[in-house]
Amino acid sequence: MGKRFAGLVTATLFFAMPFTASAAEPLSPEQKEAVKALIRETLISNPELLEEAMGILVKKREEQEMAERKAELDRMGAAAATHRAALERDAKDPTFGPSDADVTIVEFFDYRCPYCKQVADRVLNVAKADKKVRVVFKEYPILGPQSVVAARAAIAAQALGKYVEFHQALMAWKGQMDVDSILKVATSVGLNADKMKTEMAKPEVEDRLRTVMSLGRSIGISGTPAFLIGKQLVPGAVDEDYLKQLIADARAAK
Repeated sequence: MGKRFAGLVTATLFFAMPFTASAAEPLSPEQKEAVKALIRETLISNPELLEEAMGILVKKREEQEMAERKAELDRMGAAAATHRAALERDAKDPTFGPSDADVTIVEFFDYRCPYCKQVADRVLNVAKADKKVRVVFKEYPILGPQSVVAARAAIAAQALGKYVEFHQALMAWKGQMDVDSILKVATSVGLNADKMKTEMAKPEVEDRLRTVMSLGRSIGISGTPAFLIGKQLVPGAVDEDYLKQLIADARAAK
């Protein structure tokens, strides 16, 4: 169909050539109108060409967008490579899994992000099933003040020794993320509300958030969830099978 469309347009222009004085001279207004009339007649006689032309245009735009997206992910991956230690081995980050794991999953997330909530259990399920996988949690509250409150609470839960339990409970929480609601979630996993409030108010909590936010921005992360697995930076919600494939790819690349 693409060749047919191009051929008909070429033929239309060819038949318009007698109206031109020479190839080097511009078309006169009358000649331009004659060319337009021939093209219009061709399209009226072959209306399917319009649909074909739109299909070609959409495909080209999709290919261009894919190429631009790949280039952006490659750039972000290169930026991440320069921050490998901060991403995978910052002692202040909460983690799950063995310290000698051969593959590390780094996840940037926001507790108010619906896609982060979708993948929360998937990430932990994969890590629990594969004893050589380690997860590094990066609090990345980009969806407003309540996200910041939730992230501060999670860091407080880490200090109190119940990060993963609180993380899972807060990801499962469906309501608002104001202080009262978050403390309710905290007590549901055995945390003391007063101790949580004390920890949340500590300046090192704010310092930690600032550090992680700066790291994410330096890489170019603008949405959540975002994963770094091996050398691959993967944005968006992923299923367990894809996570396992990314882990296998990371191992094969070593």
